[in-house]
Amino acid sequence: MTESPDGPAAGAALEQAEALARAGSSLDAVARYREVLAAEPDHAEARLRLAQLLDRLESGEEAVALLGQGLGRSPDQVEFLFLRGAILGRLRRYDEADADLRRVLRTRPGDPGAEYELGLLAWRRGLTQAAVEHFRRSLERRPDEARTAYHLGDALNQLGDLPAAREALEGAIRAAPRDARAHHLLGRVLDRLGRVEEARDMYQRARELGGA
Repeated sequence: MTESPDGPAAGAALEQAEALARAGSSLDAVARYREVLAAEPDHAEARLRLAQLLDRLESGEEAVALLGQGLGRSPDQVEFLFLRGAILGRLRRYDEADADLRRVLRTRPGDPGAEYELGLLAWRRGLTQAAVEHFRRSLERRPDEARTAYHLGDALNQLGDLPAAREALEGAIRAAPRDARAHHLLGRVLDRLGRVEEARDMYQRARELGGA
């Protein structure tokens, strides 16, 4: 991340905001982050963390506006573009999300996070084959990323490529052995492959892990 002005007072306030967020005092943390930005509008770390917190608090539109203000001051701030693109995707503002994430890829070709988010974006738009391609490119860079392997398996299952879906989901389970969703979905894929006993084992394991 590009460094921004950061005096001792701002550093202490940022640490206080982070401590409040970790303690679950989210509204107090938001207020503290805002104090930092009021004093130092170019403080990139404070802006990014405040936007992340607002997103977790389901204030996505506010987070998008905050990141947009930051990009107005620093147009090439890749972390702002990436986070804004991810949030815009969840807000179903698909064209804007796509533009931000592709700008990230122009600056950082092959970025696995951007490829993953573009995969989710394609999935939400019903472009399943495109989603598969993005998830695969992301996994090339981060082969042990469980969530990407899970979503790849889900997309491949929808496309009917069951052997590849099985392989992806087995990778997801290796990376996150306690993921109930991956076990359950692998059970469905195994059912479709006619491997009924193995499917039953996966369903049982999913139940043990607290899933469906």
